[in-house]
Amino acid sequence: MGRREEWLRVAAAVLVVAVLVALFVRDRREPSDADRDDEALVTEASTVPSTDGSPGTSPDTSPGPGDDGSPGPDDVVPSPPEGLEELVCEQLRLPVTLRVLSFNTHRSTGSTNSVAEEILEVDPDVVLLQEVDRRMFRTGNVDQAEVLADAVGMDGSFSTNLVRGSGQYGTLILSRYPIVQQGRVSLVRSPRSEARGLQWVTLEVDGRAVRVYNTHLDATRPDVRLAQARQVAGVLAGDDLPTVLGGDLNAWPGSAAVATIGSQLTDTWTAVGQGPAATSHGGRKIDYLFARDLEPLTSRVLTSGASDHNRLWADLRLTPPDTCGEKRSTSG
Repeated sequence: MGRREEWLRVAAAVLVVAVLVALFVRDRREPSDADRDDEALVTEASTVPSTDGSPGTSPDTSPGPGDDGSPGPDDVVPSPPEGLEELVCEQLRLPVTLRVLSFNTHRSTGSTNSVAEEILEVDPDVVLLQEVDRRMFRTGNVDQAEVLADAVGMDGSFSTNLVRGSGQYGTLILSRYPIVQQGRVSLVRSPRSEARGLQWVTLEVDGRAVRVYNTHLDATRPDVRLAQARQVAGVLAGDDLPTVLGGDLNAWPGSAAVATIGSQLTDTWTAVGQGPAATSHGGRKIDYLFARDLEPLTSRVLTSGASDHNRLWADLRLTPPDTCGEKRSTSG
């Protein structure tokens, strides 16, 4: 996704250049016969002979095209037609469609190759993965984050939730757009529960900053899960960028944890979901994609043979702000 919009932007730029060239050609005046005669006289008289036999001198052509030094008619640059600047601005404000995939890979126990293939089948721009191992003994000491990023040809950012020896376990964000910032917020937990985190990155999408969050909430205790959801909602409330959040929330659609996050963002499945909703092989929906300041266009669930979770993806439209009106008002 995003390639159609890129072609549209190229076409718009070509159109603008064509308009400017046409205006330039229209406003250029072909030299008249008199002009050509004048140019010939100047060429022939490039050196003016003196009357005393001394070397000649070149004629003085200053002060300029006008007798008083003012610009002549051929030196005035034609103004562009009214509304051209606004037309250019509007053409460069084409919206961008992002396809975002959330997928719990179950530590790629079905092999990293099969997980990569299932990612590529969706053709996403941004991928949010949970349960990813890096050099963990249980999964053959493979750096799954590096292998998956290379396999799908995307920028990658890994976030560690658990460390065991030289190995790590956590979440991974992959993106076709540049990752310009990254970080992690540790989530609250009970003394005996697994450490969880809220991973975040900032993407540069056609000159705009977009925040992407990836998380995996507690699997066993609803009270801990709700506390984590409240913490996530607090982070979201302080973020004013266009935002996407996805992940395995281990919570049903009607739960307090989902409602808490939904108080800050729009659940894309509730807005535009189509087809079966279950994301776990047990027949429940526990994986989600939320958005704010991006318009949900469609969302679907695809089954997986590589994991114990299905794949959830959504298409989101990012519309640039209307800066054309601001330019017009400030210039006026």
